[in-house]
Amino acid sequence: MEIRVVASDRLDDRDREGIHALFGENYRDANHAYLDKSFAGLRHTALAEVDGALVGFAIGDAVRANMPRFDDPQAVALAGLSCIDPATRRRGLFTRLSLAAMSANGVIAAAPRFLFTGRMAHVLTYRHMANNATNAVPDAAAPLTDWHREVAVRIAELFQCEVDPENFVVRGPGAPIGYPRVDFDAPKELEALFAPVDRSRGDALLAMAWMPDAPAGW
Repeated sequence: MEIRVVASDRLDDRDREGIHALFGENYRDANHAYLDKSFAGLRHTALAEVDGALVGFAIGDAVRANMPRFDDPQAVALAGLSCIDPATRRRGLFTRLSLAAMSANGVIAAAPRFLFTGRMAHVLTYRHMANNATNAVPDAAAPLTDWHREVAVRIAELFQCEVDPENFVVRGPGAPIGYPRVDFDAPKELEALFAPVDRSRGDALLAMAWMPDAPAGW
């Protein structure tokens, strides 16, 4: 398997066609205009190929940004859309590609701690993040703090979207992004987090977690 990272604005026609095809395989009613917009907003795309055939992609970015209640700019990883060919799932490729895209410009590697962030439209994606961090926000078992809300508003600015600081719902563009072709029995506490997310208008849940650990007071 070959993994390569390409600047999102330099993807050639073949790469784009493969990405759009894989997006359609992973989502019902896939919103291809939303995918194209993702290329414009996030600067790196990681691609995985086997014998020249695309089996996975992830779009992402990382920046150093001023954040509420910090004296210095913080490293922030911005996760975008990621799709894996069904035949290649459960091999850790989702994580490898996401990290490759977000790490491409060296911001994460140069930081002792970074904030992983993403707009999540499916419970399964949230669970994957929460399983790799002990400080995921929002958390069904703990209330949001004012600091959490302040940071969420700042992260939404970086994603060029708006978030409801009371429930972390990112309001969609008015049309579905798509519906993942995956079955998952979500625990009730996770279903509660996603209850206000309206997939029919393209909503998502803004989620974040500090890696490898959270700052004091988080």
